[in-house]
Amino acid sequence: MQKETPELSIEQEQLRTENAALRKKLSEIERKTATYEAAYRTFNMVAEATHVRGIWNNKPVLFEISLDFSERVLSDQTLRESEKRFRELTELLPLALFETDLKGIITYANKKSFDTFRHTPENQHLGISGFSFCIPQQREKALVIFEAVKHGNHVSKEFMAIRKDDSLFPAQIYTLPIIQSGLVIGARSLVVDLTELKKADKTLINNIPGAVYRTNDEGKTIMLSMISDFLQDYTKEEFENELFETGAMIHLEDRNALVAANQTLRSSNTSLALCFRIVMKNGSIRWLEDRKTSAFSQNGLFTGIDGILFDITERIMAQEEKHHLESNLRKTQRLETIGTLAGGIAHDFNNILTPILGYAEMGVFGLSKEEPLYDYFIEISQAAEHAKNLVAQILAFSKAQENTPDIVSVQKIVGEALKLLRPLIPSTITIEQHLDNFCPNILADPSQIHQVIVNLCTNAFQAMDESGGLLKIELTEIHPDAGMRKLLPKLHAESYVKLSISDTGTGMDETTMERIFEPFFTTKSVNKGTGLGLSVVHGIVTSFGGEIIVDSHKEKGTTFTAYLPVIKEETVKVAIQDIPAKGKGSILFVDDEPSVLKIMTMMITKLGFRIEAMSSPLQALEQFRQNPERYDIIITDLTMPEMTGIELAEKLHKSRPQLPVILMTGYGKDMEQTICLSQYGICKFLKKPVKQAELASIINGIISEKTPNLTYHENSCY
Repeated sequence: MQKETPELSIEQEQLRTENAALRKKLSEIERKTATYEAAYRTFNMVAEATHVRGIWNNKPVLFEISLDFSERVLSDQTLRESEKRFRELTELLPLALFETDLKGIITYANKKSFDTFRHTPENQHLGISGFSFCIPQQREKALVIFEAVKHGNHVSKEFMAIRKDDSLFPAQIYTLPIIQSGLVIGARSLVVDLTELKKADKTLINNIPGAVYRTNDEGKTIMLSMISDFLQDYTKEEFENELFETGAMIHLEDRNALVAANQTLRSSNTSLALCFRIVMKNGSIRWLEDRKTSAFSQNGLFTGIDGILFDITERIMAQEEKHHLESNLRKTQRLETIGTLAGGIAHDFNNILTPILGYAEMGVFGLSKEEPLYDYFIEISQAAEHAKNLVAQILAFSKAQENTPDIVSVQKIVGEALKLLRPLIPSTITIEQHLDNFCPNILADPSQIHQVIVNLCTNAFQAMDESGGLLKIELTEIHPDAGMRKLLPKLHAESYVKLSISDTGTGMDETTMERIFEPFFTTKSVNKGTGLGLSVVHGIVTSFGGEIIVDSHKEKGTTFTAYLPVIKEETVKVAIQDIPAKGKGSILFVDDEPSVLKIMTMMITKLGFRIEAMSSPLQALEQFRQNPERYDIIITDLTMPEMTGIELAEKLHKSRPQLPVILMTGYGKDMEQTICLSQYGICKFLKKPVKQAELASIINGIISEKTPNLTYHENSCY
């Protein structure tokens, strides 16, 4: 019985077929010397066989060497599947991605790359260089970056990319190396189109109230937006060049600060804010505020500076104007304070001068000219008069001194003053006049205006004593505008005479100008000035409703400018008639100063009048009420401890309305100008120290009239 042959599987059948083929090959090999390689499969593996003809036991044989490469096949299959998935993912990316070899030739590009750079897939096999995606100006930088990638670095840079149709777009390119078996075989780049982002940035930047700029690591600056006012004088490129590249428009004094700030930003990640000046094409100065921040990469490398420029010229000008106004206010307040102090000193000094001048006059009247003491009293009288004039200057500064205003032609007084000064001015000094002969008149005291001009001119030529120079006098009419009235708020009139006296002398610093109008302040030597001149000038000018300012620079000279209000109408000056020195009558005299009380008692008695002198206003009031008809005149001091002279006159006036009162004071003026003194019976106003002849004239004039005519020595109503 024939044995049943088992049925073979398909794989076994295939193996048998392959073995039969091998035996056939072996028989062929036996006939010639050769090797044979074949790959075959077993049930569980994929193998590779190599056959070699040889000799074994002196017999020809065929050797077979088998190599199992099942794992390699599996690995290749896995790699192919992974590669397939990667390509599928890259094709779905919304960003352009491409790969290059070590020469920069593109070996792969996804679909988005073709769309982004406007190429077709067929162009991929034409050997396109990845560097062709950069504009020519940036290709050198791209080569440097590519070399860094070939050394294993990851790099991110912004470029201006170019498409096949030569259109441009901003792009951020991220590049990393392709590494295989530990070696870099190429580069893979991801491209982000920044066009929309730049548009959004530009909209945001344009809404910023300043000029936005960006400086790269090489120092090149690009203005992302501009200050609109500057575009009238500069193009964007000119501004970039002159401000950032050459620095030509930066003020010389501010350049070092900017250089130091940029060095700080390059060395550390920080922010700075600084202000500096620029000089425009027309020579004007503008102020900029620069707020800037440095940028660094993750590796700590400096990448640039981002900043914003603000035009703060108006703010700086407002601050300077505010500072100027505050400075003027401080000066005014200080001068007013010093003026009040000066007025108080003058009052006390006049009380001291009253007995000195009174006794000196009595000594002169009581002696003949041949007696030795006569000359002594004359000298005392002259010294007292000089002291009286000195006090009058202090009172003019303190605005307490009354003046006698009249219609004044300033140009005429300038001519008279220069005639007086010309012999005193050195020949090395040139006098230049620019006078408007049609300049209107002012209402002032002619002698005081003369004093102002002489004083300012004297100061001017003394400042040029050693070097010589130019003394310039200018006179014109001006109509202050709103800006001028803001700087000089005390100018209220419609028009002013502007008197300017300038020199090219030594000038003054800011500290000196702060105190120039203070009394007793001077920079001159002891025998050249008292420090009262300019304070008196200030007092005179302001007493007539004017203003005086000074502008000076060291070694460049000084200019004093006085503004005096113009007057249109005429005024009538009332002359004082001569009054006999002797007379009769009874006088009640009230003053709290014992020395004044004593000398006035002696002077009034010598003039032939009866006098009752009292130091207390309350006692005087009580004495008067006992017999009101006893007295012809009341003479009272203005300032006393218990009550003022005006208050005393008011109380006396209620008891006897027709009683004339003379008000006497060491101040030039110390009462409210709105008060009409005639309502209290005050008919005269005398300033200490009073001369005996003047006193006699006033008293006799009042007593000689049956009904007192309520007129005043200087003004009828204050």
